Amino acid sequence: MVLVHHAAARTSCHAPICLVIATARIDLLQLSGQTGSLLAPTSKPSRAFSTTPHSPQTPPTRRLDARFRTPAFPPPSFPAAFGANQILPITPSVQSRLDSVLSSFEAPVRFAFAYGSGVFSQSEAGPEHSKRPATRDGRKMVDFILAVTYPQHWHAVNMSQNPRHYSLLSRILGSTLAAWVQRRGAGLWYNPYVRINDELVKYGVISVDDLCRDLLDWETLYVSGRMHKPVALLTSDARVRLAQQVNLASALRVAQLLLPEHFTEVELYTRIASLSYTGDFRMSVPGGENADKVRNIVLNQREEFRRLYSGLVRSMGTMSVAEMRENRFEITQDTSTETRASHAAKLPRRLRQRIQDHYTSRPDLDPAFLKLSLSKGEAEEVPRTPSRIEREEGLKDFWRAAVQRDDFNHVVVQKIAETVRGPAWGQSLKGIYTAGFTRTAKYVMAKVGKYFEGRRERQDKGQ
Repeated sequence: MVLVHHAAARTSCHAPICLVIATARIDLLQLSGQTGSLLAPTSKPSRAFSTTPHSPQTPPTRRLDARFRTPAFPPPSFPAAFGANQILPITPSVQSRLDSVLSSFEAPVRFAFAYGSGVFSQSEAGPEHSKRPATRDGRKMVDFILAVTYPQHWHAVNMSQNPRHYSLLSRILGSTLAAWVQRRGAGLWYNPYVRINDELVKYGVISVDDLCRDLLDWETLYVSGRMHKPVALLTSDARVRLAQQVNLASALRVAQLLLPEHFTEVELYTRIASLSYTGDFRMSVPGGENADKVRNIVLNQREEFRRLYSGLVRSMGTMSVAEMRENRFEITQDTSTETRASHAAKLPRRLRQRIQDHYTSRPDLDPAFLKLSLSKGEAEEVPRTPSRIEREEGLKDFWRAAVQRDDFNHVVVQKIAETVRGPAWGQSLKGIYTAGFTRTAKYVMAKVGKYFEGRRERQDKGQ
């Protein structure tokens, strides 16, 4: 596959976010995500990035304003293989179908990916693997996420081209309100059950800024959580690629904090895949999600997970891997207080802030919590990337004390659930407006079918 930029996509980025992304460069060079097996040396990526546009009208390169130039920004060039772990191979026929759908949009798309059982084949699954159900008409709906620079303009163009993709009410009220509604919940606008080039499609629209914030900070863990799992990249964007590498490293650190000293490769991927479902009401109600969804994703897409994370596992430097039997691995991690505190200090900003707020609200538990509580200003926010001084001096005692508490893992899970719960509810509630009642009802009924099918499978297996 060749990754391409959409014809009208802009290559500039908002400087404040770019400045923050640049601060992660040193850590990320160590976690460049080279691919390969958990044990073998890294291999070359199977597909190459390309900046070949859809049309010759490539936007001119914009010079960076002098006031944004600092010793750390623009960042020096990354290795050519940086982020190669994110490029997952898919069959040529699927690639052709996905490209056909993406190229049908006249509105400019900066970054796009597809995901789900309609993208990654599950035909290699063994007998213990549960097959994910298709839609009721026998065709699997293909899911897309489209990141755009200007949502209001994008919806205006798309409403003109594809009015039937939108509910009647959203068409009447127009693109300005659509962009406003998009920002609610998880920051996405979804159009499900639409036909594009004879494909059944659900596509979500998000701004590039909101996408990068979620990847870096875990603001909602909605799209960032989806990108913890295998996705098929359809366009290349350096800014998103960098933010996604931060996101993958964050997921790996959280999994290490929540797992014991010894665990299997499947247990690692299951923990990572489950993060974005923690606190999601859809996992526990009929009409939500199949309760076996995480298990199915991991077992059916193990090779894709391995490509995403094997290089990070090796380069993190805190895990050792042993092959217990053919193609089955066991991992041993360093669970010392120093290592766990280092992982915790590098968690995404929103999660760190929630954990810090939890413990500093109970300063009686430990002198380190009291010390940090007294040093915090009322309006102070946790920085996205703590400086070395902050990590080694200001917060060192706090994180050492926190990770040694018996309730630390429970608090981490609880704070992830708090992050997920609100956006998941908000995204579901606005579905009637964005998709319309008929398509929303159809989508819910399909989910109900998946829920009860998964339940029947568990009963048949005696679970």
